[in-house]
Amino acid sequence: MGERIADLLRDGQGAARAGKRAEARRRFRAVLGLDPLNVSALLWLAWLSDEPRASLAYVARALAVNPDSPHAHAALRWARQRVSSPVSQETASVPTAAMPVSRRRWWRPVAAAAAVLMIVSLGLGLLWWYWDGLPVLAALAPTPSPSPLSGAVLAPTGTLTPSAPPTFTPSATPTLTPTPTPTRTSSPAPTPSPTDPPAATPRSVLPTAPPLPPTATLAPSSVNSNVHWIDVDLTHQRLTAYEGQTVVRTTLISTGLPRTPTPVGRYHIQVKLRYDSMSGPGYYLPNVPYTMYFYRGYGLHGTYWHSNFGHPMSHGCVNLPTSEAEWLFNWAGVGTMVNIHY
Repeated sequence: MGERIADLLRDGQGAARAGKRAEARRRFRAVLGLDPLNVSALLWLAWLSDEPRASLAYVARALAVNPDSPHAHAALRWARQRVSSPVSQETASVPTAAMPVSRRRWWRPVAAAAAVLMIVSLGLGLLWWYWDGLPVLAALAPTPSPSPLSGAVLAPTGTLTPSAPPTFTPSATPTLTPTPTPTRTSSPAPTPSPTDPPAATPRSVLPTAPPLPPTATLAPSSVNSNVHWIDVDLTHQRLTAYEGQTVVRTTLISTGLPRTPTPVGRYHIQVKLRYDSMSGPGYYLPNVPYTMYFYRGYGLHGTYWHSNFGHPMSHGCVNLPTSEAEWLFNWAGVGTMVNIHY
């Protein structure tokens, strides 16, 4: 499957650079069908999208998969600028800072040429030192001082001239004082050197909430009276909107099937999109209405392809009747807590 994904990515990039936008979109959507968390396909689809807000949605999903991706952060800046001041995609160039496009690095041959020139210069310097530098060093060598070992001095002509032998005056015989034999003691344990603090993880531009372990139902009495929050009961397939301790609205829902379960924990709404296209292994759903992502590719959204609410039906998202999703979309803001439990 990895080779198939690589082929689709390569074909999609080639089609995008050739201006074949529809074909490129088909290739990248096929990649998401095999790997829904493929960041490269999400970023390319963001650039190829004709709708600025859809571009922002694809980038948001890429950041949810990899919050540390520099390509995704650059694409987020590009997508936000596109939302605030839309430009024609037919005339826009591929945002090289945002997309993982391989490009020729012009400085590499320049650096190689500089390295070769440095090596040649060093070699020429060594040759000059060998042929011309040795005589200069010999002329600058100092005249040696008297040698205490031989008792002779080296004359300028190179012959040895004897000098008076050194005399030695005997001194008192030294008394040897035995020195205590050092005892081996255990050396103190080395003090660990302070380690550098861990590098700070770049904070995603989008608000994120890491998943918590499965928890019991959140008691409404523990929430302030003016706080909006959403409770998702997987056992009874029911969503309830609370304002503090007060039930504001409740509806039947459809959550994940056993092979594609809805994640359990407490999350927060990260991105709200009026429409979004969703894809995965074996499915593609365009223009899903009133979508609110709360963790990676998982979200709350309206549903137009079935009405079997009250039973698990989804690939992990929380399916709502479209009218209920519209009400919830208008009632909940980014940052609203979503408590999911059995």
